[in-house]
Amino acid sequence: MRTITLRTQSARLQPERRARLCRQRMKTIEASAPNVAVGPVATSPRVRGDAVRLGIALFAVWVFWGSTFAGMRLALGAIPVFAMVSSRFLVAGLILWAFAAITGKGGPITRDDLIRALITGTTLLLFGNSLSTWCVQFIPTGVASLLVSLSPVYMTFFDYVLYRNRPSLLAIVGMTLGFAGIILFAVPKASGHLPLLPTVVILLGSMSWAFGSIYQRRAGAARNLLVATALQMIVGGMLTGIVSLALGELHGFDIHAVTASAALGWAYLVVFGSLGGYVAYLYTMQHAPTSLGSSYAYINPLIAVALGIGLFHEAFAPIEAIAGVVIIVGVSLMMFPQKRNASSS
Repeated sequence: MRTITLRTQSARLQPERRARLCRQRMKTIEASAPNVAVGPVATSPRVRGDAVRLGIALFAVWVFWGSTFAGMRLALGAIPVFAMVSSRFLVAGLILWAFAAITGKGGPITRDDLIRALITGTTLLLFGNSLSTWCVQFIPTGVASLLVSLSPVYMTFFDYVLYRNRPSLLAIVGMTLGFAGIILFAVPKASGHLPLLPTVVILLGSMSWAFGSIYQRRAGAARNLLVATALQMIVGGMLTGIVSLALGELHGFDIHAVTASAALGWAYLVVFGSLGGYVAYLYTMQHAPTSLGSSYAYINPLIAVALGIGLFHEAFAPIEAIAGVVIIVGVSLMMFPQKRNASSS
């Protein structure tokens, strides 16, 4: 009788143990797309559900997030940088918040929710996204997307420095290739150097995005991912709005002077970059393995480069093309499922 009781208790504990292991293996695959902050998601879910819907969701993530740099370039044609970023995330966050309330998926905001939103809104949106958007004024969109796609490299670096999670050999090779790509971009070309300050700033923005992603992973899963993301967007939009006001961006700004293409670019970022891409990403993370769901990290730059050439007639020197290939290969290596040996500091 005692044996039967112990086995029954053990069986009851199994789901709790599985949940605990799942939380421990949580990852944030938000690397290259500076369009929306995505909360932690469980790794390696099995492929299930409608394969057609999964394919559509994957395609949406690739296209929507891969085209955000083109949307940025269009919007910046008539809208100040920080004002554009602020309004974009405020509107998207309020829409998500309203959707959560209408569908009954909302909930009370806790102190932890506010702290998480303040930290991630600052690192992911204020510094990560805003700085990348500012740099699009001076760097071709294709090159910008490739530099931003290095976020997984910085994430692995921060994870080791801060938490002593040693990367696998494959990840180290990917990191090396990523940094080699940066060096190749710095090589003098016939068309001249990339502007130094915007290049440094976009790399710093990508590092901030990676740091914020690591924080989200370590902070644990939010109680309500929809509300947490909406709050993150609202807080990040407010912080960026403060910067916009401090810089005096709205002085002399005439909303009637906003061109149709700029308005279209802004609306695209809100509807497809933040909202559509976000929903599609969550669906892929729930129905596809992590390695497949995170494939956007190296597919988005390809789409951004193609749009940059097709829409804005951006030229790619041979050395830039080689650097882009090196970076994409490096990032793709880091997306393979891998075991990391964690050691306590």
